[in-house]
Amino acid sequence: MTDDARTMIVMDAGNSRFQFRAGALIRANGHILIHRAVRDPFWVLPGGRVEFHEAGAETLAREIEEEIGCAATIGSLRFVIENFFELDGRRVHEVGFYYDAELSRPLPFHEDEIVHRIKDGGTDLEFRWARPTRAVLEQFDLKPAPLLALIESMPAGVQHIVRRNAAG
Repeated sequence: MTDDARTMIVMDAGNSRFQFRAGALIRANGHILIHRAVRDPFWVLPGGRVEFHEAGAETLAREIEEEIGCAATIGSLRFVIENFFELDGRRVHEVGFYYDAELSRPLPFHEDEIVHRIKDGGTDLEFRWARPTRAVLEQFDLKPAPLLALIESMPAGVQHIVRRNAAG
């Protein structure tokens, strides 16, 4: 698909938004990769909004190439999270698909520092590694919240969670 034809699956209606997102579970050295827009106080798994005519795994491959600068092998779908929350005064309904993923080349590793930065459009993004425990991920305010327990326990099979809360 050409850049001119790229359209994210996002719908706004009044004070509400629906969005479809895909996220990657990327692991190294007993840690998981997380990222955030520098202006945000919370962190998320790497990924982005799915575009029309694009499967979730294709989204991740594209987003990883754009934001990290390398190819990735996208593995199994692990979690589907339907998340209802408020952000900046807007009610949001987000459907997120979360997949295992492996980078084609290693990203630098440091346990306590930002390991990668990039400007995505007008947004500055930063990436870092975090221990995959609930206690550590809570310190980063990882969103959506169900990921805290899911990442720590990594249950078998595909997990489907519906979460309704006022705070992302």
